[in-house]
Amino acid sequence: MRTPNWLKTAALGVIGLGIAGCNSAAGNGALIGGASGAGIGAIVGHNSHGNTAGGALVGGAVGAIAGGLIGNEVDRQQAEERARYNDDRYYYDRPTYRREYVYPAPPPPPPRVYYETRTYYNPDGSSTTVTERRYGY
Repeated sequence: MRTPNWLKTAALGVIGLGIAGCNSAAGNGALIGGASGAGIGAIVGHNSHGNTAGGALVGGAVGAIAGGLIGNEVDRQQAEERARYNDDRYYYDRPTYRREYVYPAPPPPPPRVYYETRTYYNPDGSSTTVTERRYGY
């Protein structure tokens, strides 16, 4: 059996739309839902009534509506998230977790001590040695 050219062109167009997609999740959801719904509807229609085309039409319509609704909800959630992220309060209402460290003062340096030793000679020939503790820098 030979496939007609219009069917090949239609299949190629559907595949091209599925690959290109849309700019929104609602459009992508409608495309994906419509294509998968049409496929499932064609299988169910063929097996239950022998009416493949009718099943594909009904399945495609239901799938496109369901996919569009789900995609629209995803778009709404993403827009809400973008709005919340771009809001100025996002940056300023957050608590700061900065810890202030207070370091104790360092101890004073030890005093510089030196000892000075003096020897005094008396006229009688004796000597006296005196050691003094001095502080200085």
